[in-house]
Amino acid sequence: MKLEPEILNVFACPACAGHMTIRPQEGDTCNLICAGCGVVYPVTKGIPRFVTGGNYADSFGMQWNRHRRTQLDSFTGVPTSRSRLFTATAWPERLTGEVILEAGSGAGRFTEVLVTTGARVYSFDYSAAVEANAASNGAADNLCVFQADIFRIPVRREAFDKVLCLGVLQHTPDPERAFKSLATHVRPGGQLVVDIYAKRLTAIVSWKYLLRPITKRMDRERLHRLVEHAVDGLLPLAIRLRRIAGRAGVRLLPITEYSNLGLPPEINRQWAVLDTFDMYSPAHDHPRTIPTVTRWFEDAGFTQIEVGRGPNGIVGRGRRPSHGA
Repeated sequence: MKLEPEILNVFACPACAGHMTIRPQEGDTCNLICAGCGVVYPVTKGIPRFVTGGNYADSFGMQWNRHRRTQLDSFTGVPTSRSRLFTATAWPERLTGEVILEAGSGAGRFTEVLVTTGARVYSFDYSAAVEANAASNGAADNLCVFQADIFRIPVRREAFDKVLCLGVLQHTPDPERAFKSLATHVRPGGQLVVDIYAKRLTAIVSWKYLLRPITKRMDRERLHRLVEHAVDGLLPLAIRLRRIAGRAGVRLLPITEYSNLGLPPEINRQWAVLDTFDMYSPAHDHPRTIPTVTRWFEDAGFTQIEVGRGPNGIVGRGRRPSHGA
């Protein structure tokens, strides 16, 4: 999606909420500049960048650029991402004319599905994962990818028919504040859908939370190598344990795997490496309970609230009341 006036009108300066304009540079490059405060935001590799330098999401930038295609349905041949998206959202598969904000895109596994709905999709991530998303999905003419902070999203308030955030909130420093930030961008009558890891005793005593105090501080390249070695050594046993005892069997080991999804063996190995690294590397991992997520929606003034168990822990859905409702 080119940065045409209709697209720019959705953006707002994260510093002052001012209108954004384009400043052409040499060649085909450009910057975005705020008409209000004058702050300049670069557009590099065709992606508007509203953040600079390293941040708490750097491990995700590494993993998603290294595993750019691993979870894409078009790569696996299995509609895992499509199924999870529409199960979590309960949205119809055609959303022509609607405008969607996707927060925390990663490599674009859900973006790939969203662009098939006919909606105009604005998708962002805090990390360099936006480059993986743009590489896989950037050819779609109804997609705009940008890099931004979930706590300072550079788009107009109440501008989106649907706001989606899957697999992200638990990895922010303050999940409730991140939720509140997302909620401000849902238009009256629009919907917000989020998920977050579930806080429960069985999770707290899992391998992930036992090892994370060490692994989250490790050099990311070293951790990734260790994960690869662990997966290569333990994957056959993990598959057997799943066949015997299901998900509980896999939890006996410090890796994860997804042979139950019907993935080809090599892709299952890639998923195992990716998701095991994803368990141990993030700087933040803050699960929450169903009552807590329900309160978030209530405090934000949403109606038609549905919060319950989902494929990634807890799924919450709500609708912002229309003006005058």
